[in-house]
Amino acid sequence: MLIEVSESSRTGEARRHAVACAQQLRFKEEQCGAVAIATTELATNLVKHAQNGRLMIQPISQHGHSCLRVIAIDSGPGIPDISRAMNDGHSTTGSMGSGLGAIRRLCDAFEIYSVTGIGTVIRADFWLGGTDPARHIPVEIGVVSEPIAGEEVCGDQWAIRVISNGMLIMIADGLGHGILANEAAQEATQVLAQTRYLEPASIVNEVHHALKKTRGAAVAVAKLDCQKKLLVFAGVGNISGNIVSPGSSRGLPSHNGTAGQHASRIQEFSYPWRSDDLLVMHSDGLASRWDMERYPGLLNKHASMIAAMLHRDFSRRRDDVTVFVAKVFS
Repeated sequence: MLIEVSESSRTGEARRHAVACAQQLRFKEEQCGAVAIATTELATNLVKHAQNGRLMIQPISQHGHSCLRVIAIDSGPGIPDISRAMNDGHSTTGSMGSGLGAIRRLCDAFEIYSVTGIGTVIRADFWLGGTDPARHIPVEIGVVSEPIAGEEVCGDQWAIRVISNGMLIMIADGLGHGILANEAAQEATQVLAQTRYLEPASIVNEVHHALKKTRGAAVAVAKLDCQKKLLVFAGVGNISGNIVSPGSSRGLPSHNGTAGQHASRIQEFSYPWRSDDLLVMHSDGLASRWDMERYPGLLNKHASMIAAMLHRDFSRRRDDVTVFVAKVFS
């Protein structure tokens, strides 16, 4: 869920939603209290310092473990001295100034990115039981998915499937908006969960046949093989894919068409995967003119922070939007 935090009244809304999510994840009372305090501090900082501040509150399930991720993002002036800002007592507004330091102590994983003139992103993760589980696969992901204004459900859907030595990734964008678009996209992700195929072209072909009973969707599937250091990609329609490296970006081709209606050609493309590469996939609700070079140092941050920044700056605001980022760590 994304909550715009432009005035103090939204602080309470953000806190209540975060605590409700924590309770649904079966967090204990003490940890729910930590979530409440940290969310309040993040929201308060947005009101005091930010421009166009938003909170993203994301319940996450990973390998049988549960996490609540709270991301604060703004278009404010940035923090000129992050180390100083983390010290308790530091303030530029006359307040107590204990917010960032308190958040870091309360959560299980904390990260901040701030550049003068660009803005700030802060990530606070709370793991059920207070422990970040051992990573079973070396792939880190970040996603932002949001329906067009006025719709309750999103016509975009995304899904991952962990496989031997890597991961399958899908984004589906149902035609139009609302319930029927959502149903088409959901059907596509169900195929990924149930298919016996592990190659992107075969999966997209199966999706094409499964979606004939729906209004159809643009669909793309990527297979990231960490052992072979290989990325395989196949798509039909306008789902964008890019391999981003320091100083360069390479687009991944999809063929014209609509899964479920007409897909005259489904083809795989394979690319070598380097340790410092980043996969970015998104629906056409995100403008394609983004450039990671404008964000110095952001490639070194968590994938969720990269996705949040791209969403902040390039969401068209007149369509469902999904942006997915994946990176491999050693």
